[in-house]
Amino acid sequence: MTVPEKNRRQQEDEALESGAVYQDVKGRRTADPGDGAALAHSEADLNAEHLRRGEVGPGAPEE
Repeated sequence: MTVPEKNRRQQEDEALESGAVYQDVKGRRTADPGDGAALAHSEADLNAEHLRRGEVGPGAPEE
C-alpha cells in the first residue's frame, strides 16, 4: 500500500470512528445522518424479515 493510499484509508477510518461518516453492513457510506439512519432502518427491516422466515445467519445457533 502506498503512502497516499494509507493516508486516505486512515482518514476514512477516522471519519467512521468519529461518527462523521456512517457505514452499513453492505459497506454503503454516507456523511448525512438522515441517510445513515435510513440505511440502518432498511438493514434492520431486512434482518427482521430473514428472522420471520427462520433464516439464521453465519455464527448464529440454530434452534
